[in-house]
Amino acid sequence: MSQGAAYTWPTLSAPRLSPPLLTRHAWLVAIWLAFGAGLLGTAPVVIAAQEATPATNVPLAPPESISAAAVFALDTESGVALLARNADQRRSPASTTKIASALVVMRHAERDERVVIVESDLVDITIFSHMGLLVGDTLTVDQLLYGALLPSGSDAARALARYVGNKLDPAATSAEAAQERFVAEMNTLVADLGLANTQFANPEGNDDPAQYSSARDLALLARELLRDPVLATVVETREWSGVSVGPEQRPYTVRTTNSLLGEEGVHGVKTGTTPDAGGCLVAARFLDDHRVVVVVLGSDAPVIDQTSGDILADQRFDDTRAIFAEVSGAFRWLAPAEAGAVPGLLDELAAWGVTLQEPPAIPIPAGAEAGFRYKLVLAAEGPEQAEAGRVLFFIDSVRIGEVPVYQVAVDPAGSRDAALGMYAPAT
Repeated sequence: MSQGAAYTWPTLSAPRLSPPLLTRHAWLVAIWLAFGAGLLGTAPVVIAAQEATPATNVPLAPPESISAAAVFALDTESGVALLARNADQRRSPASTTKIASALVVMRHAERDERVVIVESDLVDITIFSHMGLLVGDTLTVDQLLYGALLPSGSDAARALARYVGNKLDPAATSAEAAQERFVAEMNTLVADLGLANTQFANPEGNDDPAQYSSARDLALLARELLRDPVLATVVETREWSGVSVGPEQRPYTVRTTNSLLGEEGVHGVKTGTTPDAGGCLVAARFLDDHRVVVVVLGSDAPVIDQTSGDILADQRFDDTRAIFAEVSGAFRWLAPAEAGAVPGLLDELAAWGVTLQEPPAIPIPAGAEAGFRYKLVLAAEGPEQAEAGRVLFFIDSVRIGEVPVYQVAVDPAGSRDAALGMYAPAT
């Protein structure tokens, strides 16, 4: 681990123990369960739920060598933030914008729908990345998704936005009006996902004061994209070739701009570069079979040979490699449902008539195992298979993750109520 990147936890006092106020049909109890020498002992302690308000985890700081202005690393299964710098800072997202564009397309179009290319779809190829579309060619939505996400084709993104925008609003007969309708749908997607620091003004990622996102929000957009098997397949592809489906039958070949693709488990997602944004990359990699998404925004701009046009250095890729290496060495993943992984947890769940259902593995800082503990928070008994509470995981007093528990069977004798009754205050 690099100097200055140690996992740091804020100083918090332990929750104050007190008897909960219980009623027969409305109660919430928290059972603080700990293991290890000198912790809380073997008997469960019941505390009032309102007393248990620990802070969430504090992500690692990135290595000092990182040039990116904003950085975020996310464990996509658990939702745990692993590493961050200026994660919520609003910045120009460049062509990482196309992640959101692709998600909107998949919401509103079928892959085999046909799009005829028009003049307004084209871009200045001396300035903007492109697929090489020609006016009058007919391509499928699927083909255009490869063109937008692999070579970062702004022409493909514009064609998709125009087509889908017109589907959403048939009255939007001009390309400009159709694109505006599509961008409005991009912002609806943002609202649906609860992304507080993202707003779009165009579908391709051109710099615009009204267009911004954050490293955290882009990681969440990438997680959403990777949940779609079609888009996940597209972004893990290095090269795609196909033939347009119109009478012209024109061959197209596109290659990814993501130099990390295929390197040590990297399987996506999207590059971006503009004058305002700097070098940007959203990358996904499996670390010990656990998917981690890393976002870097504002890395040092690529160094390009002015004679050949070749890229001589591209710091966003070096930044991302360093972050993956940092996360790989700083965390280990714990599977709560595996026997013995969390001593005592499965026995306690069985005693209370609840269970886990394929919970995600929880990343914990390497070397912090001595402070690892959990707390079981239960609600009133409900129908079988209903969510019955949550297991919260902590390092010392800092919450690092949580998973739901489910009712195994309702106890007709009301043993949970009876057991909790001993903690009810005298009346």
